[in-house]
Amino acid sequence: MTTQSGTHETTLLTAEDPVLVHRSSSRMTRITCALPPVIAKSLYRMWPLTDRGTRALTMFDTTLSWFPSARDVERTSMTLGQIPVQRYLPVGHRDHRLDGVSILYLHGGGFTFCGDGTHRRVTRRIAKSLSVPVYSVLCRQLPDYGVGTAIHDAYVAYRALLGACAEGDRVVLAGDSSGAFLAAKVCELAAADGLAMPAALVAYSPHIDLDVDLRDRHEICRDALMPVSAYRRAKRKWEKGPVAARGARSMLQVDPTAFPPTFITAAAKEMFEADIVAFARGLAAGGCAVVEQLGTRVSCAGHAVAGKPGGNGIDGRVPVTDAGRSGIPRCVSA
Repeated sequence: MTTQSGTHETTLLTAEDPVLVHRSSSRMTRITCALPPVIAKSLYRMWPLTDRGTRALTMFDTTLSWFPSARDVERTSMTLGQIPVQRYLPVGHRDHRLDGVSILYLHGGGFTFCGDGTHRRVTRRIAKSLSVPVYSVLCRQLPDYGVGTAIHDAYVAYRALLGACAEGDRVVLAGDSSGAFLAAKVCELAAADGLAMPAALVAYSPHIDLDVDLRDRHEICRDALMPVSAYRRAKRKWEKGPVAARGARSMLQVDPTAFPPTFITAAAKEMFEADIVAFARGLAAGGCAVVEQLGTRVSCAGHAVAGKPGGNGIDGRVPVTDAGRSGIPRCVSA
């Protein structure tokens, strides 16, 4: 079954399958997606993931954070439950379709690096395109803190934002890569503790299973950015603490009823592709409303979200626009 989405041909894999495949891409996308395998993958393979090497990686985010913010969004440093966050508020004309909605964004980076600097363009565009406040959480991470601590920080921030919301307001959880894993973990823990479920979950190239490296090497070695060897070197440090991780190591093991309506994007042949598709199918089978899009000519959907507006689907330029004008409102209202 084939349909048209803007300039992008999409194919519904089966009558029951929630996955939409985007096979076309822009020229800029093809250029940018040719670079990561040449540059980033080689850098990941060679970079020393010692404490000193990891701290050096954080300098990249620190440098980017010095750049001034765009004028169309107001950025404020604050805390949620003593967890540092950056709040992004749209300035000027607002679309009131999502009044009362706040987005808690959790950045990716393998629990190792990245932060507000690397993800500012993403969070700013989400805030602007959806006319909603976006809270970018700065979870503790390597080299001093393990995955359990990052999960703890994300969950504390979620609980604090819930507590600050007025009656009837809603919180959407969003994240890319390892940040999407944290967002899914918050859903799992909230369900286990009897807290209010988020209004929606938005996941860009989500990291689904901490033990994905144990799979058939042929399944995971095609990733354009992350070599398996680098993943395993980082994984050895994830148990660093001081907070132990609660719950499942794989979101495939979590009861689908723990998750709200979900919007997922992914790239074909990325390390997490098989898990992402299985996760989406599991949610759909469990009765969860799912919108998933799979790009066949992008290296990582998480890197595509900072692109320019005006396109459709996952062509490396505009998933945020597509998610903001279609996916997220549909999930919130599901």
